[in-house]
Amino acid sequence: MREVFPDLIYEPKGDWFQIPNDLRALAVGWTPQPFPVAFHAQPNHPGQAPYGIYVREDVKVGGSTPQNFNSSAGQKPPFPGVWGVLSWTIEGPWLPKEPAREGANLLNYALSFEERYRTCA
Repeated sequence: MREVFPDLIYEPKGDWFQIPNDLRALAVGWTPQPFPVAFHAQPNHPGQAPYGIYVREDVKVGGSTPQNFNSSAGQKPPFPGVWGVLSWTIEGPWLPKEPAREGANLLNYALSFEERYRTCA
């Protein structure tokens, strides 16, 4: 994942990841800037697909609150700030494989965020 997101932050407790400033969201009109996003591996990873994109509670797209957004996330990312969660999962079956690069993986999941940003822009 660091090859694609070199500034990625990893918190092993809970398998959390943070992209400190996702420029893909900013490019299609999301705010605030910087635009941090967080996500985590589910407890049964890799067998269970990840779910949700965690963003700041004051997130806006085109000046409005995005669709399918909960401003108070049930799970709290272990990173500074107040986080909400955007509903999101990869469409289709989650089929992890060995080696991980050949199947569904967390990098594929993080790359799919761009689709979520565009669907609400």
